[in-house]
Amino acid sequence: MTTIDHFRLHCRLLRFATWLVLLGLALLFALGLAGAPWLGPPPASDQHRWLLMLVAALPAMAYLWGLWAVQRALADLAEGRMFHLTVSRAMRRMGTGVLIGALLNVLVVINLARWISGARGSYLYFDLSGIVLGVVGAALILLARLVDQARVVQAELDEIV
Repeated sequence: MTTIDHFRLHCRLLRFATWLVLLGLALLFALGLAGAPWLGPPPASDQHRWLLMLVAALPAMAYLWGLWAVQRALADLAEGRMFHLTVSRAMRRMGTGVLIGALLNVLVVINLARWISGARGSYLYFDLSGIVLGVVGAALILLARLVDQARVVQAELDEIV
């Protein structure tokens, strides 16, 4: 088995694992939005519970979208499309999903939850993991530009040869 075949096999295996994670997280996400069925309906006195749950779910939706882009990129890599347009598009989508999720988590969710519940506190929540995810998302978007440029250079070199 050649190195590239080995790499493509690993991409297929990682894509399968990513699918499992994506499906598991989507199921947990849906169960969380629906509420645990064994706990019964939410109490009537807790009017804002559903709105708070939806606000808290905003970053998760962006992260799941980014995870979907990961498995699509792995599919392209498994097919041997290293500098194909879809790989850079997937990297851009992964980065966008992670960046949006992190920004929502750090800036929006905490403030909307505070506003809905009428609580007081600071307006910025400095969650280290959220900030790091935002930086990683932005870096993925920039790396997608690099892949686009490499693809253009590769096309020019192929025309020369």
